[in-house]
Amino acid sequence: MGKTEIVQAIADLLGVPCPPMSTGSTEPRSIFELVNDRLGLGLNSKLGKPELARGIVLASGAEWHPDFESRGATVTKAGLLAVLVAVRFFVQSR
Repeated sequence: MGKTEIVQAIADLLGVPCPPMSTGSTEPRSIFELVNDRLGLGLNSKLGKPELARGIVLASGAEWHPDFESRGATVTKAGLLAVLVAVRFFVQSR
């Protein structure tokens, strides 16, 4: 499963259209904003992508690992998978 498919799976769980991927399969910031808004997590919207992703994962009770983000303010594939698992947790808990 690539980053594009992970972002699509997150959008599907939220019941929203998938935001377009940025250049070079970089995950769009909007996917993290959608998770925050749709799940009512209350994270600060001014946070960067890795910080938003970290907040989502931590809010689910899971751990955030250093390899979940990389230089250039991007979230790695492993980090996106952690966000997907967190979103599944929240959706199933409702």
